Amino acid sequence: MTMTYFLHDGFESTEGYSPGGSSTGTTKRTATEREGVHVLREKLEIPQVSGVIKRQRVEGILRKSLSQFPATLVSGRAGTGKTTAVAELARVFERSAWYSVEPADIDWNVFAHYFAASVLGAVQSKASVADVLPDEIHASQSAIATFLINLFAEAETELLHEPLLIVLDGIHHLFDAEWFGEFFSLLLSSLPENTNLLLLCRSKPPGPLWRLRSKQQLNVIDEKLLAFNLAETVELLKRAGVSRSDAERAHAATFGRIAKLLQTARRA
Repeated sequence: MTMTYFLHDGFESTEGYSPGGSSTGTTKRTATEREGVHVLREKLEIPQVSGVIKRQRVEGILRKSLSQFPATLVSGRAGTGKTTAVAELARVFERSAWYSVEPADIDWNVFAHYFAASVLGAVQSKASVADVLPDEIHASQSAIATFLINLFAEAETELLHEPLLIVLDGIHHLFDAEWFGEFFSLLLSSLPENTNLLLLCRSKPPGPLWRLRSKQQLNVIDEKLLAFNLAETVELLKRAGVSRSDAERAHAATFGRIAKLLQTARRA
């Protein structure tokens, strides 16, 4: 299996949703029974774009991290290709729980609904989100622990030790949440067997995640590893009719950042 890269600049998937808002157009909504939170199914779908170029190197980096760590943080600015790379990997898994996080999801009740819906959907559980939510709506340590116990107990019942990949895209939106550190610490200690967690963010995470890294519970892949190397740049721009010499100059000028390289491809 090889990593594919989309020849398209619209690959950051944390844009354009409004949880809890009014329904417009063909947007599908599922109302849960508690606190009036509406789950937009589009936020739980692996992003789809077209046009590809294979990137075995990036897939290898991600797979190696998944094999060695329970959780991997993929960090990079908008336009570095982290969402595209992880989305292609997630599609390979038979069971992948995807959740595109937005600023409004900093509210614990909203986040809990979406996170539960993504996991329950991935394992094809017949349980509802309300079935795994604790009675307490505030993000206390006990409420978070109860929530994770309920959720993963249901997931394990359906998984039967099959691999599960959980992807949270855009967790930088949660860095200021008071419950952030407690949740992720408990989350890593609660993951079922054969379950991996991929966290995508645009900025440096706060202390709690770095402490998990020092305990070998978390690996970090930054944008330097995601950047196109020279060979990948030449192959990418060749498809747009750019000569090797011009591709080499573009690579030096952009440091392999995909958003900038795509600008070169469009001009060509």
